Amino acid sequence: MSLFTDYTPDEQQLLLRGLQAAAVAISAASLGRKTETISEGFAAASLIMARSEATVANPLISSVQFALDQRAKSGQPFPSYEKAASAPNAKADAIETLRQVAALVDARAPADEALGYKRWLLEIAQRTAEAGMEGGDFWGRGAVLVNDAEKDALAEVAQVLGLS
Repeated sequence: MSLFTDYTPDEQQLLLRGLQAAAVAISAASLGRKTETISEGFAAASLIMARSEATVANPLISSVQFALDQRAKSGQPFPSYEKAASAPNAKADAIETLRQVAALVDARAPADEALGYKRWLLEIAQRTAEAGMEGGDFWGRGAVLVNDAEKDALAEVAQVLGLS
């Protein structure tokens, strides 16, 4: 069993950065209007904090969610998603963060927990991609749920996490 508290402070920060990185990799691949980016951030945050059978059954995920709950209750600010997604090199930085997170959990967590954690990250990316319609005109005509850039980013996230 692997818990968030079993990791060093730097490793804990990496695990937390990985959550946002899973979403940012998608948003940064296809930056849309500010409202679209914010919607994607909310979708990712909702999934991150949602309890499900898979998250409750994985001690690492549950303990990360608990740490986030504690952080929110203490009033610690969370990084701006919109700023993170629109930063220079956001996608490349997010992919590198995910590569580091995958290596960390593969090295430190039991295989089933590491796999579950990486699947959770991919699910965060998928939910982000599906958060809003992309493209189209003012009325939304021609918009798609997941565009080609997001599909490519999802494939890259899966590959980096060793899930392709």
